[in-house]
Amino acid sequence: MKKWIRHLSLYKQVLFFSFFITFVVVFMISTISFALQAKKDIEQLADRVEGLSMLWTAVVSPEDVEETISLKDPNEPAAKRLQQQVNVINERNSSFLHSGIVSTSFKGNGEIYATVVSNSYEGLKPFSFYKSVDIHMNALKKAIEEKKVVSTKVYTDDFGTWLSAFAPIQNEKGNVVGVLVIDADASFIKKSQLETILYLTVVFVITIVVVFFTLKYVLNNVMEPVDEILYGLHEVSVGNFNIHLSGKRNSSLEPLYERFNFMTQQLAILFERLSISSPINGKQAVSEEQLHTFEVAIGKMDTIIKETKLLKELQRAEKMNAIGQLAASVAHEIRNPMTVVKGFLQIFLSKDGLSEEEHMYVKLMLEEMNRAEKIINEYLSLAKPDLEFSEKVHAGELAHKVMDLMNSYALMSKSIGMQTKVVGDIYIKGNVSELKQVLINILKNGIEAMKDGGTLSLTVREEGHNGIFEIFDTGIGMSDDELQRLGTAFYSLKEKGTGMGLMVCYQIIERMRGSIEVESQKGIGTTFRIILPLYRE
Repeated sequence: MKKWIRHLSLYKQVLFFSFFITFVVVFMISTISFALQAKKDIEQLADRVEGLSMLWTAVVSPEDVEETISLKDPNEPAAKRLQQQVNVINERNSSFLHSGIVSTSFKGNGEIYATVVSNSYEGLKPFSFYKSVDIHMNALKKAIEEKKVVSTKVYTDDFGTWLSAFAPIQNEKGNVVGVLVIDADASFIKKSQLETILYLTVVFVITIVVVFFTLKYVLNNVMEPVDEILYGLHEVSVGNFNIHLSGKRNSSLEPLYERFNFMTQQLAILFERLSISSPINGKQAVSEEQLHTFEVAIGKMDTIIKETKLLKELQRAEKMNAIGQLAASVAHEIRNPMTVVKGFLQIFLSKDGLSEEEHMYVKLMLEEMNRAEKIINEYLSLAKPDLEFSEKVHAGELAHKVMDLMNSYALMSKSIGMQTKVVGDIYIKGNVSELKQVLINILKNGIEAMKDGGTLSLTVREEGHNGIFEIFDTGIGMSDDELQRLGTAFYSLKEKGTGMGLMVCYQIIERMRGSIEVESQKGIGTTFRIILPLYRE
């Protein structure tokens, strides 16, 4: 069944499930309606029979019942009076009601002694035993024991289909001397139920037919555009990008048609450009027919992306090489005269004849010379050869040493709290001095970013095959544009910064086969993650 449904079209699946659900709902409603109506009919009949039996027990004389049961003679006046009364019950009510008076004594095999019965009974004579069904016998016993009117459910015996009510007849002492039985012919209920079933069946069939054709009409209008879109998607999947969906006028899916047609146009342009790009990139030309499969196209795009990425890396390497050579040449030429100037300034500073103002000027010049020397050293670090020297570094010990070193700087600068957390005993593969330089640089930047104080934390943990130094500050943060340019030459967020410090940090970590990840939110803070491979014996 499931396999058959899966092979149906979407339109037929929706029609099938919609019709099935409607069928079940209508069937349940019909069944519940029929059950409620049948229950109501039976309850009404039971109420009527119980009411009549209770009413007529007030008319029947208990003395006549006792005398008739004891004498067992139909010609006795008491028996004739009872006979007349049960006939009147039948005549004054309905032709489907039958009544009689039975004794309180009965045989163990389920036979009840009928003392007086109405003339409407067929096959049942007064002063005789007759076989009773269990439901009839149980109701009789209950009426005698509880001394109240009891009715049965609808049942069937040898005489027909009935619903009976038993009303105990009590003497002055309160003893039950007999029971008035009123049997209602319940066969008309079955006829009524059959008529109701027939009526509900006709309504059910008409409703189902109307619902089926209505669903078919509505789904035709709704699903036709969907089927067209599915057809279009199938054509695109096999490489046909010239498909164009027109759709019905005033369709609610018209915007979807437009977007689909726009998509196919763009795909056609993309695949055309891919076929043109092959000979340009020095590759064997790929025909449009070959390209019109997504597997080939995706493979071709992956190749282009890889080649573009490789080209960017080569350009970056050439750029860095050029910057390094230029920086080394310029720094070397500038460093010599700066050393001479710095020496003479230090001599002037040591003389005693300088005024306080002159002393301040010379000291300021020395500070600026030191700053210039620091910038030159950063440029020279770009020209350093890539040393492959690496060693076993205890990440936790290095983190504590660097934080101790930076703690005094943080306290002197602002009210900044320093936190260090090392998770586990972690060893990484790298260069201790260079890694220490990277951590100091990033921690110093974090301290300088917290102008109004805050918290600077360094966490060391292990993740997979890598050790991670995670530095978080609660500083001013950076925007997405600023993050994109971070680590490039001559870009800095500080007033007197050159951007060379972070650029050197990125190069050092790359030499150690690691990476640096940065997350930041403006006004919240920045997180640097330095990821390095673990040391393996």
